[in-house]
Amino acid sequence: MNELVLTPEQMKLLDAALPVVIKTPDGRVVGSAGPVFTPEQIAEMKAKAKAEGPWYSGGQVQARLKALDAEWKRTGGFDQGYMKAFLAKLSQSDPDTFGPVR
Repeated sequence: MNELVLTPEQMKLLDAALPVVIKTPDGRVVGSAGPVFTPEQIAEMKAKAKAEGPWYSGGQVQARLKALDAEWKRTGGFDQGYMKAFLAKLSQSDPDTFGPVR
């Protein structure tokens, strides 16, 4: 595989832009670059993710968003308090569809 080695100046620019999509002059995407995390950083992020919650699956998020959209259209809008109460009722009424995974 060929390599493209950046100069220190180019690396500074890349570091400042991460994450970044790499394109040709005509706009074709040829790659992307993201930050490189150390094993310690990854472990810290995983620990934070486990400590925070609740967790919802992608399907549950989509179901909750659809239900919120339908309720918004039905009521003509609502505030954050109403939304939280509505979502709590959804979770109780059908935990498998709307409730948190954990």
